[in-house]
Amino acid sequence: MLAGTLVGLVLVLLSGGTASGQAETTASPASDTATTTEAAATQPALDFRPTKRESYVARLITRVGLYPKAGGGKLRGTLAPWISDTGNPVELLVLDNAVSSKGETWLKVRLPRRPNDATAWIRESSVILRKNPMRVEISLRRHELRVFRRGRVVLRLGVALGAAATPTPKGRFAIYQKIREVWWSPLGPWALHLTAHSNVLFEYAGGPGRVAIHGARGVLWATAGTNPSHGCIRVPDPAIRKVVRLVSPGTPVDIVA
Repeated sequence: MLAGTLVGLVLVLLSGGTASGQAETTASPASDTATTTEAAATQPALDFRPTKRESYVARLITRVGLYPKAGGGKLRGTLAPWISDTGNPVELLVLDNAVSSKGETWLKVRLPRRPNDATAWIRESSVILRKNPMRVEISLRRHELRVFRRGRVVLRLGVALGAAATPTPKGRFAIYQKIREVWWSPLGPWALHLTAHSNVLFEYAGGPGRVAIHGARGVLWATAGTNPSHGCIRVPDPAIRKVVRLVSPGTPVDIVA
């Protein structure tokens, strides 16, 4: 038996074959795997676009470059991971995603600056992503704020809105940051700063004319259904506390007619 085996091996070596078909069979899947991996690098990533049931929030973990398209282009500026005047983290609503020709995942985000529809593409590797089931919708006609969880209404409130000369802007925005106000503030106990800005006031009280959802007391007290503000959405106290408990930075805020 030993002699026969040695002879068989010599013949196999001389013919350039293999002792069995196992080596050839193993080589084939390895080749297929390499091909699949190369193809996967050009496929779209998971769909991070917001729906009525959920959205994605990108929390910056480093300073990011802002680009006009997935994959880069001319740098349009940068954004720090912390808000300079409060130290709060920057968390942005994700509007879209794509994979570049180099296999990098990029995210299109709503920017917290003018114009109100400002967007940019950033690298996914510079953020931490989280899924968000909450959404806010504000109807200008009905003077109503609704909070949704996974597409179902969980809170409905009457609100006061912008005056005719300083209207509340329409569009898709997001909560930029949550600010706990001092006890005597006419903004109430909380203010939810939005990515939205007034379309007519480019500076207000030392700020950039940013629109907020906030409480209403003292000189800013307003009855739901009225239009006394400079563009902000006033929620009569103590209802603003209910809103704050449900939402977080990056939550979509749709202001509709």
